[in-house]
Amino acid sequence: MSVHRYLVTAPEDQRIDMWRATGAFANWLDGREETFLVTCFDDNAQQFLDAARATKVTVQEIHGGDDTETYELLVGEPGTGWAATVEEAR
Repeated sequence: MSVHRYLVTAPEDQRIDMWRATGAFANWLDGREETFLVTCFDDNAQQFLDAARATKVTVQEIHGGDDTETYELLVGEPGTGWAATVEEAR
């Protein structure tokens, strides 16, 4: 079983709705501005993404790590998610 790492970006009221819908199976770990780091197991990934569509939050999946970390947009429109600064992308 693998773990997915997501960045959830939305205004506070939508993030709270998303947290309520997924808090039983997803780990909401840390937040910065309008974006939170969330993890969940494979078994709940589809349920997590369905809740994201219903609550209209943006979800990006984190791939790689350290200097090779990338963010794949899974739910939402381009430009609505976390945008790493040049320093963070290095």
